[in-house]
Amino acid sequence: LLLCFVSFLTNGQNLTVASGKSFTIEKTGSVIVNGNFLNVGTFILNSESDAFSSIIIGGTVYGNITYNRYVNSVGTNEWDLIGSPVDGQSISSFASANSSTLGTSSNIYAIGSYDNATNTWTNYTTSTIGSAGNFDRGRGYQMASVSGGTGILKFTGTPASTTQTQAIINNDAANAGTGKRWNLVANPFPSYIHGNTNAHATNNFLTVNTDKLHDSYEAIYGYDADGSGYTAYNNTSSALNLAPGQAFMVASDNPNLENPDVLSFTTAMRTTTGGDDFIAGRNSENSFELILKLYEGDTEIDNTRFYFKEGLNLGLDPGYDAGHFNQSASLMSRLVDEDKGVGFAVNAMGIENANNVVVPLVINREAGVEFRISIDTFDLSTGTKIYLEDNVNKTFTHLNEQDFQFKDDDKLSGAGRFFVHFTTTTLSNDLDDDGILNIDDNCPNTPEG
Repeated sequence: LLLCFVSFLTNGQNLTVASGKSFTIEKTGSVIVNGNFLNVGTFILNSESDAFSSIIIGGTVYGNITYNRYVNSVGTNEWDLIGSPVDGQSISSFASANSSTLGTSSNIYAIGSYDNATNTWTNYTTSTIGSAGNFDRGRGYQMASVSGGTGILKFTGTPASTTQTQAIINNDAANAGTGKRWNLVANPFPSYIHGNTNAHATNNFLTVNTDKLHDSYEAIYGYDADGSGYTAYNNTSSALNLAPGQAFMVASDNPNLENPDVLSFTTAMRTTTGGDDFIAGRNSENSFELILKLYEGDTEIDNTRFYFKEGLNLGLDPGYDAGHFNQSASLMSRLVDEDKGVGFAVNAMGIENANNVVVPLVINREAGVEFRISIDTFDLSTGTKIYLEDNVNKTFTHLNEQDFQFKDDDKLSGAGRFFVHFTTTTLSNDLDDDGILNIDDNCPNTPEG
C-alpha cells in the first residue's frame, strides 16, 4: 500500500489516486489541482482548531474525499456552526460514521438546523435522522463533537470544483415578528475562501454578494462559542479567510419567498491561505480604531467598535458599518448621519472625523446594576481625547484617563442619553447659568504622532 502525506503546498495538473492507494493532506498542507481529480483509493484531509488543510480543483472531479473537520465540543455556549465541505454526504450516514465522536444526548444528535421564519433550532433525533437526506452544501448547521474528544468529525463526499449557491431570505416580519433576517450559510469548499477586501480586493464573499446582503448588516457574523454571541467581520477586519466548511450568519433584506436572493461562493474565492476558525478567535485590523467594552465587575458583557478610514462618511457605508447581531445588546452605537434606528457593532467613519465627531451611544442595562465602560483598544493619534457624555447627569468622563462607572435606579435603553466625543479639545463638566457646556480651549493639545 502506497501512502502519501502532504504537509506543504503542492501544485499539479492532474491528480489520480489509484485503487488501494492512500493520499493524506495534513492540517498545514494544501493541494492545487489545475486539471482533473480522480480518486478510486483513499483521499483524506486533516484539520485542527487553528489549522485546516485545503484542496482546490480546477477541472472535473471523479470520486470522493474524506475531510476530517475539527468541530467544537458539546457544552454550554460551546458547539460550533459547520457546513459540509463535500457534496453527497448523507446526514444519517454521517452520524453513523462519527458515532464515537459526535455529541449525543439520549436520542438527540448534536446536529441541528436553523429556521429563521420561527427563529428556532431543531436537532435531529433517532426518529428523524433517517429521513434527513443529505447536507445542503452552502448551508450551515449547528454541530458539536464529544466533550474531551479529538473534535474531529468525518465528512465524505465529492469536493466542489464549480461555483456554489445558497438562497437567503429575510423573514423578519414572519410569524408575528418572531422571524429573523438571519441566514446560516457555510463555505461549501474543502479549501479556505476569501471573506473580505483585505483578503482579496475583488474575489471575496462580501464584495461578490454585496447586493444580496442587508446594507446595515453587510458582514460575516461568526459564532464566538463563549456566551457573547456573534462577532461581525467585514472590510474593517484584517484579512479574513473562511475555513473549509465554516458556517456563519448573514442578513438578508429580501422578504420575497418566491424570488429570494441567492448567494454565490465562486471558485475565484478559493485559497489555500488561512488560519483558525471563529471558535479559536481571530484579531481585527487595529489601524485607526477605538474599541469600547462594557463590564460588570471583571466580566465583559459587550463591546462596540469605531473605525476610521479615508473615503468613508458619517452615514451608512455598506461593508464597513455593521449592525449588531443582537439589537437589544448592552452596548452599541448609532450612525451620526441618516440614523435609521440600527444599533451598530462596527461604526465606520472617514479619517477626518477621528478628532472631530460626536457619536450616539446605545446602552441597554437593567435598573440597579452597576457597570463600567472602558477603552480596550486605542489606535488613534496621541492627541485624540475620548469623552463619554451623559446628558442627563450632564457629565463628561475622559475615558483616556478613567473608566465610566455607572448605576441607575431606572432601566437604561436606547439612544439619546449617552454620546462618545472624539476631539482634540479638553471638555469640562462645568455648565454656565444657561446650561451651556464650557470648553477649556487653553489646555495644550498633544501633537499628532
